[in-house]
Amino acid sequence: MSHWVYGVDSSYDELSLAEARKLVAAGVQVYAQCLWTGREQPRSRITSLRNAMRTGIPKLVGYISVSNNGRDGAWHVDQGRADVPDDIWRALDKVPVDVELPGLTMQTHVVPALDRVAALGKPKDIYTNWNTWVNVLGNPTRPPGTGLWNAFWDGAPDFDYPSLRFGGWRDDEVWGEQWSGGVNVEGQFADRNQFRSAAFGIAHQIPSTPEPTPPTATLQTLRTAQLAAGVFLEVEAKVTMSLPMQTRARDQVRWMLGGTTPNIESSRELLQVLYSYAAGCALSGKPIDEDTKQRLRYAVR
Repeated sequence: MSHWVYGVDSSYDELSLAEARKLVAAGVQVYAQCLWTGREQPRSRITSLRNAMRTGIPKLVGYISVSNNGRDGAWHVDQGRADVPDDIWRALDKVPVDVELPGLTMQTHVVPALDRVAALGKPKDIYTNWNTWVNVLGNPTRPPGTGLWNAFWDGAPDFDYPSLRFGGWRDDEVWGEQWSGGVNVEGQFADRNQFRSAAFGIAHQIPSTPEPTPPTATLQTLRTAQLAAGVFLEVEAKVTMSLPMQTRARDQVRWMLGGTTPNIESSRELLQVLYSYAAGCALSGKPIDEDTKQRLRYAVR
């Protein structure tokens, strides 16, 4: 029987020593940090990873996004590797290639990035979601030996991949599921995840959960949810990724979430909140009405 452990991805939010200690106390076993967004290195990436190491979070992940900016995937990996101290690089258990931005192709972006990660001594892994892999890349078969960290923001710490498979990945090749977008976790604005303990060599599954039961929703319901959330947000992504954060975006997102103001510091984090909201609407059957769409579009312009 597989077991899963709790992990967080804080992306741009700097992890302080105090917050790292709280994550350890809360049972976080895996800490993930973005090394390259496809456009820039998050300024806090080294500090956050160093503090995670100092406080004893057992396993570390550093992911690298690829973008369609005229460079191939290997170039993006090199930007993520640049200026990472060797001891931190050695401590990273996995360095997934983040495949979620518009305009990517397997030949130019994904395969060269995976090959470069392997050349730098890390296993071949991908972070992506059903919508990107199917509707952007065309649902190609994953390169042999490539693991998957699947994003499925349904707000439930279960194992959804068996209900909506893609890319030819076997269930046992999926070593992570990101089930929640950005929320406050012990002071961190973080995405919440489950990670397969065996993939990280974690022998004692404490805390852990047994193999989750796949959700009861039908395949068509899940596919509709992915499409409703993904198609809408992809339109917004094309606008947002090339623009700086606007202060007014916080007010719009605050309205959208019913008075809660998330700690948004970048366009990427804004997209995470918007995607989580849209996915939640789709899964619950709540329509994203035209008034809300207008407010969302205003927020990212």
